Amino acid sequence: MEKSKPVPRNMLTKWSRSEDSLVRVFRNSSWLFSAKGVGAILSIFYLAILTRTLGVAGFGEFMVIVGAVQVLAAILKLQTWQAVVQFGVPYLLAGQDREFRKLSWQNFWIELLGGIAACGALWLMLPYGASQFGWTDPVVQAITGYGVIVFLSVRSTPIGILRAQDRYGGNAFGDAIIPIVRFFGALILFLTIPSMTGFLIVWGLSEFISFVVMWLMVWRRHETDLPPAAAATMVVPSQKGFLAFLLFTNLAYLINVVRERLVVVIVGFFVGPAAAGLFRLADQIANSLNRLSEVFARPLFAELSRLFAIGQSRELRALFWRSLRVSAISGGVLFIGLLLLGKNIIGLISGPEYLAAFPILLLLGAATIISLAGLGLEPMLQAAGRARNALVARLAGLVALGALLAVFLPTFGTIGAAWVMLISAILTTIILFFSSRSAIIQPRARAQKPRTP
Repeated sequence: MEKSKPVPRNMLTKWSRSEDSLVRVFRNSSWLFSAKGVGAILSIFYLAILTRTLGVAGFGEFMVIVGAVQVLAAILKLQTWQAVVQFGVPYLLAGQDREFRKLSWQNFWIELLGGIAACGALWLMLPYGASQFGWTDPVVQAITGYGVIVFLSVRSTPIGILRAQDRYGGNAFGDAIIPIVRFFGALILFLTIPSMTGFLIVWGLSEFISFVVMWLMVWRRHETDLPPAAAATMVVPSQKGFLAFLLFTNLAYLINVVRERLVVVIVGFFVGPAAAGLFRLADQIANSLNRLSEVFARPLFAELSRLFAIGQSRELRALFWRSLRVSAISGGVLFIGLLLLGKNIIGLISGPEYLAAFPILLLLGAATIISLAGLGLEPMLQAAGRARNALVARLAGLVALGALLAVFLPTFGTIGAAWVMLISAILTTIILFFSSRSAIIQPRARAQKPRTP
């Protein structure tokens, strides 16, 4: 009789080999955290360079430009990584690599065609924006270059491929390129001649280099390592509902981007560039917490998709509730840190003229932390095939956001906009919680009854 292998006692070995779902999520999160950690540290430095060289109004104008380009990208350039994971993981579990490659190329062309449409929209809209804001020709040319690079850089599809294949190391490396390029580019500009045009060129260059690195990671030779039992019992689902899933996830993403970026544009338009600068600085610091939440949420979505694909309902429910407890505790700790250190962080990064952003930071930070406390809710709905429910929750939050902005912004200015963001986050999280709880109680049919292709 063959002797069983001794159980490893080394904690690091247990961590690397454990198949516990929450451990797998944390293990994959650690790769992304390394990239996001690098990004968070470097973003402090290049944010300091931006705010100190451009001034409050110049920084606000720069962020209005970047925000407008990102909103346009969210409207027309589809995010495909979730579709690659949702529909690709079953193919990989069944050993159907050829079907996975076909799915990946399909998503590549969807993303690229959306980017081309966004380029056309930018070409039509830019003359109007230039006349409204008084941009010079060099600034217009820089905006055009930045927009074209953002739109044509197909990054979402390779991100989905790497996550579906459990290759979070390559994903993390590609993500880390953006803050590294921005840091060194901003540093060079600071030592030479800093300008809005130069910063736009650097931001575009960071997107392009990350795009190239992501595809290099994908094209590296990789053999899929799958559990034999899962591969033997897995039945690949049909692609019925692919377009619906893509539509619902992208509308939810669009609503999220509009909520984060368009509010800055609205504040800049109605209150002024200086107010937009203060609001965006607070939002940028608060979003650093949001980036940390994404570190956990994205591997969580991939793991939930895997559990749904192989029908592990009990493990699925356990992972969901455990992840909620972890995220709620983390959110509470982060808010206490923000309350104690937020004013010092603003002063250290941007100087005393930006300290008026502290109350805004607390409100936006609270909104982000509430979303962090429920970060497993939306991945749960998407993995369960209920992306429509997630969209309804995001849409309700956006409607509340728009209605309350019309009331609060004219009267209370930027602080009113921050309160509106907080109220919208609370409403969205409540709806997501009840929808996710329903998905846990009544799991999706494909987790119990396999479907043929």
